[in-house]
Amino acid sequence: MENQPTRDDQTDPKDPYHITYMIHFLLGAGYLVPWNSFITAVDYFQDLYPDKHVSKVFSVAYMVAAMTVLIILTCWSSSGSGVVKLPGVKVRMNLGYGLFVLALMVAPVTDWIAHRNAHRNEVKRGSNMAFVVLVSMVVLTGFAEGLTGGSLVGATGKLPGRYMQAVVAGNASAGTH
Repeated sequence: MENQPTRDDQTDPKDPYHITYMIHFLLGAGYLVPWNSFITAVDYFQDLYPDKHVSKVFSVAYMVAAMTVLIILTCWSSSGSGVVKLPGVKVRMNLGYGLFVLALMVAPVTDWIAHRNAHRNEVKRGSNMAFVVLVSMVVLTGFAEGLTGGSLVGATGKLPGRYMQAVVAGNASAGTH
């Protein structure tokens, strides 16, 4: 058996200014920040929708969407059928981050439209339609996270270990405030 180099034997590519590390750190943080923006504002949303279980609905909607996408991507990539090819990592990442932007823009606009007639000292309760739109944006965020997170972790797994560490550290930093 020939001596084939293992990942530990290979030398890391040169990154003297740690730009690649910082990019992976930011990408790791970037796919969790949208979810954190929704879950951090759960008290605000609970005040708008007092008869709804906001934190429970958000968590279930987000996780079901994210897991569904991850399962689809895993099954699709491992099937090898070749009938419909899985889009590349770049396309999946750009699509995911674009969906994040869309979800994070629709939520406050919906809130503004639904509550624009409220007086300054009065809290107007949210409508059921506004809540459905809000939960749809949480689902869209979960879908985007599954697409982006799964693609980023999969692509980074082919790189030296320090870049996966950067993605995970960025992901962990997204939850700090």
